[in-house]
Amino acid sequence: MSTGLDDWAPPVSQPAPATAEVYEMVRLRLRNLRGLRKFEKEADRSRQALSMTPGELRKPERQHFPFDTSKHPLRLADMSDEQVRQAAEAAQAWLFTMLDYHGRTMNRDQEMRLFRLAVEKEGRRDVLTDQEQLYMALSDPGLTSPEDRLKAGFMIVLHGNLAEKLQDVSEVASRRIQCLIHESYMDAGMMDAFDHIADRMEFIKVDHFACAIPLSLLTTIAGNTSVIDDNAGCCPICQNSYTDLSEFTVEELLADYPVRIKYCGHVVGKACLEQWMMTPKIDEAKYPHRTCPLCRVKIEGVETPAPPALLSLRNHLLADGRALKSLRKLMYEFGVHVEESIEAISACMSEEIACLELLAEVERRGGDDKEQKMVLKGRLDQLNQEKWVWGFKGDGVWKQLRDGWMNSTYS
Repeated sequence: MSTGLDDWAPPVSQPAPATAEVYEMVRLRLRNLRGLRKFEKEADRSRQALSMTPGELRKPERQHFPFDTSKHPLRLADMSDEQVRQAAEAAQAWLFTMLDYHGRTMNRDQEMRLFRLAVEKEGRRDVLTDQEQLYMALSDPGLTSPEDRLKAGFMIVLHGNLAEKLQDVSEVASRRIQCLIHESYMDAGMMDAFDHIADRMEFIKVDHFACAIPLSLLTTIAGNTSVIDDNAGCCPICQNSYTDLSEFTVEELLADYPVRIKYCGHVVGKACLEQWMMTPKIDEAKYPHRTCPLCRVKIEGVETPAPPALLSLRNHLLADGRALKSLRKLMYEFGVHVEESIEAISACMSEEIACLELLAEVERRGGDDKEQKMVLKGRLDQLNQEKWVWGFKGDGVWKQLRDGWMNSTYS
C-alpha cells in the first residue's frame, strides 16, 4: 500500500448510482461524522477521552478486534506498558492530525463518495482500506456517542500501527495544514493590504528612482562606485544619524532611511529627498526639472530604459494569477494602474530593506528594546501581506527582484 498523502484523499471518480439503503446509511454516517468533528474540536474533552492506561487500552483492542487473532494478532498484548503508552501517544497525534487535515480539505461530496464505497464493502473488513476502516469506526452508528466513535477510530489507528506505517502521510498533512492556516491568515489580511497599497500610492514621491540600501554599504564606500556618500552614517542634508535609536524612534528612522539615487549614486535620507522633491522651484521656466540635492544630475523628467529587475517584475505581475486579480481590483476599485503598482512594489521593497536593516541594528545593540522590535516586525508583517497580494508566496523570486532593483542604476 502506498503511503503517500494522495492515497488518503477521498475518491474523486463518480460511482454508479447506489441503492436507497446505501444512501440512507451514508447520510447517517455523515451525521455521525459531523458530530464527531464538533466533539474533536473540543480539545480538552476529545483528548481526555483517549487518555487511558495501558490496561484500559488492551481491553478495547480485544473488543474491537476479537476475530481470528492468529491471522490478526492483537498488537498491544505483547507490548510493555511503556511501549503501549508511547504507541498511544503517537496514534493520538496521528489521528488528530488527519482529522484536522481532512476537516480542512474534504467537502461533502468527497465524504459521501468515501462512505459510499466503504458502506458497499461493509461486512468484508479485509477489503476495506485503512482510510475506510478508520472512517467507518469514526461514524459507527452502533456506537451511541462521539466519544465512543473517537475511541473506536483511535483503536483502528493504534491496532493498525498507522502512526508508524503512515508517518510520512501525517508529516505531509501537518505541513499542508500549516500552509492552509497561513493562506487563510494571508487572505484575511488581503483587504487591509489593498488599503495599505492604495494609501502608499498617495505618498510615493521618490521610490521610482531611489531605493534603500544596506547600512553596511555606508561604511564600505571605498571601491563601491554605486554608492556616493560624503558623510557616511548621517544624512548629508539634515546631518541626522540614520541609526541613532536613542535620539529617534524607529518610525522616524524608517521615514528618513538612507536611499540611493539611481541617476547619480548619491545617498540621502528619504524624508529629506521627499521634502526636496516637494520644495517649490525658484525659476521653473529656466529650471523645469529638479536635480540631485548634492549634484546637478537631473532626477526629474528623465526618460531612461527600465532596469531588468523592473521588467521582470512587470512580467511577474502579468503572469501570476493572484497578481493579476490584485491588479484588476486595484485598477477598478482604487484607480491604480500597472505602472503605479510597480512603483508601489518598489516602495514595498525599499521599506522591507529598511525594516530588516534597522531590526538587525536593534539586535546588534543588544535587542533589549522590545517596543522597537515589535514596531519593525509589525511593519514586516504588513509588507508580507502586500507581497502576498502581488503573488509572491516565498522569498526566492521576491528577493531576487528586490536585490536587482536595489542594485540597479539609471544612466
